[in-house]
Amino acid sequence: MSKRIVNPEEELPVTEHIEELRQRIFKSVIALIVGFLVAWPFKKDILLFLERPLPENLKGKLIFLSPPEAFFTALKVSFFAGILIALPFVLYQVWKFIEPGLYEHEKKFIVPFIFFSLLFFFTGASFAYFVILPFGLKFLLGFMDDILTPQITVGSYISFVIQLILAFGFVFLLPVVVWLLSKLGIINYKMLEKNRKYAILIIFVVAAVLTPPDIFSQIMMALPLLGLYELSIWIAKITGREE
Repeated sequence: MSKRIVNPEEELPVTEHIEELRQRIFKSVIALIVGFLVAWPFKKDILLFLERPLPENLKGKLIFLSPPEAFFTALKVSFFAGILIALPFVLYQVWKFIEPGLYEHEKKFIVPFIFFSLLFFFTGASFAYFVILPFGLKFLLGFMDDILTPQITVGSYISFVIQLILAFGFVFLLPVVVWLLSKLGIINYKMLEKNRKYAILIIFVVAAVLTPPDIFSQIMMALPLLGLYELSIWIAKITGREE
């Protein structure tokens, strides 16, 4: 594997790298604020959309227990939608930050990087919304329903749903990250195969951290992640640099 050599004329002092990072973060935050403001008028529609995975007998029956809970829930759903709206711009800022360290021929990866990042993110988010949430909620809310009656607060439900959707969206980026790193010659499929047992351990740790604190959600994330890791090995083998 060839060692990456950066043109001395393109090298930046550490202070300039920090300043560049600050600017990229600032622009991303502005994009998130704009996305939030765009989504705010549609907060009720977004809330109803996020409520759909609930079992039929619980739809429209979410409650709130404190005066500010409904307001803070509106902020949550608007910010969630703002993240989705701003995501393409944020990914572009990530690329622009790493671009100076790339060779000229590597800079052409920007379009596939953004395209496949969005594709895999929304695939993961859709998988969580259409598959994991309906199945998971039916199981969790139906457990011991012969003696217990679920009364779900809107704040706790929305937090659960948003956390799960975003977590699945971001973990589904694994094949894209592996593709980029393999194209840049930073990793290869042999490295991924060799460290598979460590990856499995990390996957279950990540699933435990990113999902709500129940074993069902953690397993339902860990299983697709294991599949994505195997897919990443295949992608690195097909698209990576030759040794």
